[in-house]
Amino acid sequence: MLTAPEAEVMNVLWSVHEATVSDVVERLPRELAYTTVMTTLRILEDKGVVEKRGKRGRAFVYVPAIEKSQVTGSMTHEIANRLFGGSVKSLMLNLISDSKVDSEDLAEIKQMIEQLENQK
Repeated sequence: MLTAPEAEVMNVLWSVHEATVSDVVERLPRELAYTTVMTTLRILEDKGVVEKRGKRGRAFVYVPAIEKSQVTGSMTHEIANRLFGGSVKSLMLNLISDSKVDSEDLAEIKQMIEQLENQK
């Protein structure tokens, strides 16, 4: 499971494919200190989520070691297990009952469910 700052850093890496600490700092949606991003990348490297791929000048270049879909899938299952007793149905109902979900989103979700049903 990624923390919020780790997820922010990973979203930058997944979008640009490789980056130095400075590159990540520049692209984050909110301001984080250089040292915070550097520490976060070190933690992500320890977790096996990123790896160093050479240097650009004196700065290490970081790349994602796993696909975003792997992380989102495992985090979704972890949330379902922790908060909803493992029930994916309860998780989904909670998500789509949110007032931020509009009718367009619901129609798109319904279409995706139909596509998944047709694949089975």
